Amino acid sequence: MERFFHNQLVFTSSFFISDYTNYRGKEQTPAKGVDIIDEALPIFEEWPPLYIVNPHGVPVLTANMENNPAMCKRTNGTKCKQCECLCISKASDIDDIPWFALVELKCCDNSSRDVERNIESNLQSAIFKLKEHHQLLRDEKGIIEKGKHRFYWVISIPTINKPPFSSFLWTQDYLLAISEQYDGARIIADNEILIVDGSQIKGTH
Repeated sequence: MERFFHNQLVFTSSFFISDYTNYRGKEQTPAKGVDIIDEALPIFEEWPPLYIVNPHGVPVLTANMENNPAMCKRTNGTKCKQCECLCISKASDIDDIPWFALVELKCCDNSSRDVERNIESNLQSAIFKLKEHHQLLRDEKGIIEKGKHRFYWVISIPTINKPPFSSFLWTQDYLLAISEQYDGARIIADNEILIVDGSQIKGTH
């Protein structure tokens, strides 16, 4: 899998995924875009990240899609709507299959009078991107293959401390339809993800 992606990082510890695209802080101005690090930063108090908790030290490859533009472009040259990054584990047991997570972070104004509507809008936007990118990686890039990994779509809205967000939108029938159409993919809408082992992750809320 490593050969497909440039500038990938491998973590055996917990780590953080941030998207500063919509960051408008006055005192600190980090580089625009996505950052994946294993160190907690003071700016997280103001602009929270998605937290990936890795208590058992599972090796996880991460690839920032901003650094991999070829993985976001169709064969006809058009650009696909893509997620922020992907994370791929190494399975903990020879009989298990590793997990493969497409990760999408959204910004939502917590001060708005209609926070719930903003959350729903962000979730819909995230699902659209995840569908597009999953299809591209499967149908044109040949990276996603049913049965090769256990697929997850992770949606985080770090600026809103009200997960799990799935309760705002999706029925069990909808989740089942997504799974059937997208190679068994499971949606996790949370701001903190627990790596259970090399073959499973889950939201902590």
